[in-house]
Amino acid sequence: MLWSATGGRASLREVTVALPRTWPTDALTCSLLTPLTAAPVVPTEAHIRITTSHPVFGARPWAQQSQGCGRQGDYIQMGSDLLIATTNDTYNYASRLLLAEWVKFRWGVFEERGFPNDAVYPTTFRDPKTNVPRPNTCAVRETVPVPFCATAAHTPEAPTKHNAQCNGRPAWDIILQSQDFIEGRNSPANATSALHPTLNFVQESAARIVLVVEDTAVMNMQRRWEFVRKAVRRVIVYDVPDGDHVALVVFNSHARTAAPLSRMDSQTDVRQRVGSSLPRNPSPAAESNKCLMCAIQEALKALDADPAGAAGATIILVTTGKGAAHQQEVAEMERLVTSREVRVHTVLYPVTERRGGGGTAADSLQSVVSATRGSSFSVMDEGVGNDSKVSMMVALMDALLAAVRRSEPLAAPGTPVIIHSRAYQGGIESMSEGSFTLDDSLGEDARLSIYYYDLNHVGNTVELTAPSGKVTSSVNMQEEDGDANVIFVNILKAERGMWRYRVENRADSHQGLHIQVSAKESGTRKISLRLWTSAANNMINASDPSMPVIIYAEVKDNEMAVINAKVTAELQRLGTDTNGSAYHPVLVELYDSGFGDPDITQGDGIYSRYLPSLRGGPGHYQLSVSVDHNSGLALAPINDAFTRHGRLYADKNKIACCGSKIRYEHVKPVQAFQRSMIYGVLEVVAAPPAKDRDQHHSNDNVPPNRILDLRAFVNLTTREVSLRWTAPGDDYDWNRAHYYETVLASSWIEAKAFGGERVTGMPLPVEVGTEQAVAIQTDRYDQIVYLAIRGVDDAENRGGVSNIASMWIPRPPTTPPPITIAHTAAPTNDLTEPQGRSVTQPVRVAGISLEDMAVIVGSVGGFLIIVAVLATFCYCHVARRRRHHHKQDSEKMEANRSVIIKTNSSLMVDQDETHDSADSAIKEGEASTAKDGRPLSPIQSWGVSKLLQEHERRVSMTSGPLLEAAGSLQHYQNMQEPFPDVTLTGTHSYPSSQTPSTTHSDPPAYQPPYTTEAYVPYPYPYHPGYSQEELPPYTPGLSSQSSQASTAYTHEIASQPSELSYPVDPANYPAEMPSFVGEVAYTQAQPPMYAPAPEEIVPATSQAPVRSKVPPPVAPKPPLAARAAAAAAAATTVTTASVEPKRRNVTQVEEATAAKVSTKARTEEYREVMHVTIASPITGALAGGREEGPQHRTDSRTE
Repeated sequence: MLWSATGGRASLREVTVALPRTWPTDALTCSLLTPLTAAPVVPTEAHIRITTSHPVFGARPWAQQSQGCGRQGDYIQMGSDLLIATTNDTYNYASRLLLAEWVKFRWGVFEERGFPNDAVYPTTFRDPKTNVPRPNTCAVRETVPVPFCATAAHTPEAPTKHNAQCNGRPAWDIILQSQDFIEGRNSPANATSALHPTLNFVQESAARIVLVVEDTAVMNMQRRWEFVRKAVRRVIVYDVPDGDHVALVVFNSHARTAAPLSRMDSQTDVRQRVGSSLPRNPSPAAESNKCLMCAIQEALKALDADPAGAAGATIILVTTGKGAAHQQEVAEMERLVTSREVRVHTVLYPVTERRGGGGTAADSLQSVVSATRGSSFSVMDEGVGNDSKVSMMVALMDALLAAVRRSEPLAAPGTPVIIHSRAYQGGIESMSEGSFTLDDSLGEDARLSIYYYDLNHVGNTVELTAPSGKVTSSVNMQEEDGDANVIFVNILKAERGMWRYRVENRADSHQGLHIQVSAKESGTRKISLRLWTSAANNMINASDPSMPVIIYAEVKDNEMAVINAKVTAELQRLGTDTNGSAYHPVLVELYDSGFGDPDITQGDGIYSRYLPSLRGGPGHYQLSVSVDHNSGLALAPINDAFTRHGRLYADKNKIACCGSKIRYEHVKPVQAFQRSMIYGVLEVVAAPPAKDRDQHHSNDNVPPNRILDLRAFVNLTTREVSLRWTAPGDDYDWNRAHYYETVLASSWIEAKAFGGERVTGMPLPVEVGTEQAVAIQTDRYDQIVYLAIRGVDDAENRGGVSNIASMWIPRPPTTPPPITIAHTAAPTNDLTEPQGRSVTQPVRVAGISLEDMAVIVGSVGGFLIIVAVLATFCYCHVARRRRHHHKQDSEKMEANRSVIIKTNSSLMVDQDETHDSADSAIKEGEASTAKDGRPLSPIQSWGVSKLLQEHERRVSMTSGPLLEAAGSLQHYQNMQEPFPDVTLTGTHSYPSSQTPSTTHSDPPAYQPPYTTEAYVPYPYPYHPGYSQEELPPYTPGLSSQSSQASTAYTHEIASQPSELSYPVDPANYPAEMPSFVGEVAYTQAQPPMYAPAPEEIVPATSQAPVRSKVPPPVAPKPPLAARAAAAAAAATTVTTASVEPKRRNVTQVEEATAAKVSTKARTEEYREVMHVTIASPITGALAGGREEGPQHRTDSRTE
């Protein structure tokens, strides 16, 4: 199929299938078409990875592409279920899927279709020929047996990922410009033989490493050679996994094998023997006499001694790099290692370059490293006098460990992972504190390493705090290795989570301590970190803007992308500045944004960014990266059961890769983790020109990055076009651009050339990576309009033309006159757009689109409507409750026109008013009968209003002062003095406010309290049934509903008078009362007021009293002596206690004495006029008063 798709130009000749190291060989041999290769050459980075199914793409293959158009992708990933084919149809389907992804991976083309819910690459677009919407895919793809659109069928106007990345060029043009077919390579052939590829099955084997160390006089300075010996020992003894083979070669003017290739085993002393094979003292041979060619030949000789041979092995060369071989010798070295299929890594130690000196230390070896796809590392010279800093030794150890990890297969177990690394300066702090995180992807055990210059620099205190809070003093857990200047603390079965440590630091001011935490990866889960750049050979010409360098980092959790992780790259320039100090590192935050330039796809786990402008001149920069879980924000996709167990036909519903964003259905938080790694050294051969700060324009030649996510949305109501894009930077994606240029064009070709009408009034660029929006209006109706935008920096460097966005604006029903906006001229400065760009057609740009304004107004209006509805509901609910309570109170008080006052009540509210009582409630179901079941008299059935009217009228008839005499009560002398309110069950009188409240107010200061001394309460017919101690204490401020029982004063309830009697003067009642009532004979002939009611009551025919609004007289409480005399006189109105039943009184006084005969007639007459059946206890049933004032009043109608 590949042969047919390329027109007979290319086919797969050989395929190597690398099987995991953990698979048993004997079980595999019987199922393989060919036996395993005896001498495997296993690639460390495979082109196609067979993994589990992807949560979005399923088992179908997909190509991960991190770089732009025409650049080879990273790899192809596919699920193993796709290989389980049973019919020719499934074979054909799987072949087509794999071929399409291979074309994208090999030749750097992208998907030529739209994706659902993708604003940048939609599923439909308007055909420029017919102006009719059509699917966003190749028009005649089904008739062409290729996985891409043919040139004739290609539509550059289609909003596809390929057109955006490749500027609308057809995919076939990009393929022909690749290294496989450029300049007529691999021309079409008619031969059809030898089209079947050769399959080689190999198994990943243990790594074979040869350490080649330079041994010249330059290593005899300071402590360089000592650090080399310690670093080599640390890596061989502690870092190289079991099963790997290691050899050691030293060279100067000649080379020799210090240790032959040996298999590492922790059970024997082979690690100690190989790690201690370097000479104790360096050779006095001059650096200029060293022989690099001899070193490479000796390393290959050591590899040939092994039965596996040299193919697939790794050479790690430790050298200063200076005085290297001539160009002819370097070429011979390159030919030798490539023919033997050996990879070469270089470690430049030490780098002694100074500012102004060219970075030529590794120039002669860079071609060898690039030819074998190796890496280059550097260690800066940090000598102080005759000493070297301990950081120099740690850097050499890290470089050797990074080279060893590059030599291992991608999934090789056993190699330590650096989790935490930090240097602590000496002479500053007595205690060095830090933290690190252990996660489930690591093994059970971890190791804390403390590197020192001198053992005395480490104090006695080394503490570890587990995530559970347990503090461990590691005195009994430490291991000292003086040959590597390190103290190990092994943490066995370490808890998962964040650990903390404290180490006593006694280092000198020019030295310090370096603390590292490492662990091995677990066999069930793996968090992988990979770092690379777009530079082909790590040599950067920063002065050429056409060759920018992009930094890439990949973070995966078991082959699943880690989203929202915090990834930080560090560029550390090697050497020292003019002051002899080290350069400050440059930190670069990497993002998985999917804006298109530089990050192509969001959610693929690839974090990228342009290399910043390194304007310090040529030099070497060491690149490293660190990643963590971003304070819990990192996420990872989840494979559901359908995807895990899906098969070929089930995966047909999976979408292809990839739009602007990979959309996962289910994600989960990633457990806290930390990782770091060293990539190597980037050599900057030419720096960008420095900016001229004295002039308005600068010498800057780096343009802004491209805008590749431009989207256009048309509001069909307002005919307004909304544009959205991500802000570019000033120097690629760094800093902020100066202004924008935007054009409207009638054709895609015109927009690509950035022609057409210029749009004015564009907003100023914001911080790079921030989304911006603007609304424009135009009168180009019923036609396709194309838009393009680009950023311009302050040096007038213009970025590339953005992706072309198209729009169709239908003509409104009634065409209004064109709306234009007159822009007033403004002085040009750094924050305003340069003049000279105008629009010939009526195009308007607004700061906020009408669509956005409509959304804002609608949101505010909706909020106000919701508030109004809630307020109306609350008002109606409250009003309904009030009406409901008022109706219940009215029904209770007016049932059968009788009144029954409940126990503990202190206020009675008129039926005509809507005020609630403070502490009273009317009993239900007892309106027509008394408590003992007897019927009530007509007078007893009077309503509350009638009773209050009669009471007010009679009280108002009394005038003049009252003086208390023996056996009777007289009017008070001063009618204006306040009359005590006896409606409250307390010793103090609490006047009511104008509106009855549910809370109590404090008693007036002038009101004297009642006392029980020399006071006999009025006898009520019922006993209260409770004692004074049983009453709850009074709590001021509580409502009647929540504290009904607390309305009585416990310490005063027994002393409050319940009722006062007043003489009845017939002269005051000429209209309502017969004349004979006032006569003495009639008065004496009447029975007592509270005599037992007869069994049958004759209804009374007396006229109801007219309601009077005259307030009752307000009088102060009588003196105690007068009240005692009045009580004694009232006691004579009852003949015997047996005649009248016991009535309850809140005073709890059970004594009942006989009343005087002289008062019986008046009492009986008063009972006939106003007869109220009283359900005890109640205070002031007939006595009341009113206090008129601005704050309070006493309700005289309370009974």
